[in-house]
Amino acid sequence: MRFIACTKLALLSSATVLLSGCSWLGFGGGGQQSHQQGAYQAQSASYNGSQAQYNVQSGRRALGRCQITTPTQRIPQGCRPEQVTLALGGSQAGYGGQAGQYTSGGYGSHVGAAQMAQANYAPQAQVKRPRLRGQFGLEIDHSVGGELYATEITPLVAAYDRPTFEEGSVTGSVADGRTTTVTYTSSPARIGEIYTPKISFDDVYTAPLRVSGGFEYILGDNATVFATAGYTQAEGKKGGSVAINEELLEITTEETFITNAADGVVGTSLGTTSGAIFLPNENAALFDYEFSELVKYDFEVGGRYYFSPILSNTIKRPLTPFVSASGGAAHYNETTVRENQRQRFLGRAFDDTQVSPTGDFYDVSFGTPTQIYDAQWVPYGAVKAGLEWQMTPKTALAFEAGIKYESARDFSDGTKGDDIISVPITIRGSYNF
Repeated sequence: MRFIACTKLALLSSATVLLSGCSWLGFGGGGQQSHQQGAYQAQSASYNGSQAQYNVQSGRRALGRCQITTPTQRIPQGCRPEQVTLALGGSQAGYGGQAGQYTSGGYGSHVGAAQMAQANYAPQAQVKRPRLRGQFGLEIDHSVGGELYATEITPLVAAYDRPTFEEGSVTGSVADGRTTTVTYTSSPARIGEIYTPKISFDDVYTAPLRVSGGFEYILGDNATVFATAGYTQAEGKKGGSVAINEELLEITTEETFITNAADGVVGTSLGTTSGAIFLPNENAALFDYEFSELVKYDFEVGGRYYFSPILSNTIKRPLTPFVSASGGAAHYNETTVRENQRQRFLGRAFDDTQVSPTGDFYDVSFGTPTQIYDAQWVPYGAVKAGLEWQMTPKTALAFEAGIKYESARDFSDGTKGDDIISVPITIRGSYNF
């Protein structure tokens, strides 16, 4: 068997030599042209073989699960956009000898497809950065300083009439020869102070809600500028109160009368005796102030500086800290106030039937609305800091807080109010165009 195999191999080798010789001599279909095609194909095969060998020797690695070879290739199944890398060919594999270049960069949200330069077949990776981002925010603008209204002593307080609010009762009769009158009232004789605390912005508008929208323009790797418009609304509440703090009195008066004709004219008074119980330092009446709804719209411009992402080893999607500064102007609607009087149940303070330990009160009157601020514009400025989380290649969510200073408004009578200092807390979403 070995002899037959060797014989066949020798015959095939001889045939190959003969055919090659014919082709050298110009025999065998095709002549010189066939010879040239055969030589070209042989050389091409040889080149491909050597190139494959070169690629192996040069240390070229196989494609990873999330690697692509051209920027237009689809994202591999099961991979997120930020995981995709571009495998670069040739002996120079990306920047710094890296096998691939990530197609994401900048703020964690500026993701673009890498583009390959065609000159000399030398591939280069480029990052496409978006220039414009749309933004939408929700903000709680909580005030921490500044007075909205100084009550002072209003005409309604100054006109407080004690006898109008007296309580009392009469027992017995003239025919019985004795009457007992109990009167509950108040007196400024011993204490008699009027407390007029100032009413802060936070007393009336605890947590104004601001809705905003705008755009952010990306200047470079770290800096951006932005412009937003906002609308703020808050329900007006009762804020503060003026307290008439004085002495509460229970006055008891007994009067006796002649009941026997032998003693004189029946019904004639024989005299009175009286005594009093007092409770000092008690609120006899309260005046509270109910304010109109707050409506405000504003415009602001500013800039942000983004630092390098943090926790990059533990969080797959970038978490980027930033600081910002901005300034703008806000337009307030007019502000009105109603002064309401509440009167103390005086008798309950002495007979131990009151529900509240500070006294029970009832509504006496509701004043008419009085305008205290005109509609007007005021300037403001703010500094903030926060974190931005890249949710997807195009969307991000940011949380920020800071300090805002707002100039004082003028009262309707021309006097100046207080500056307002607040701590805005904001959640803001962004979308890359």
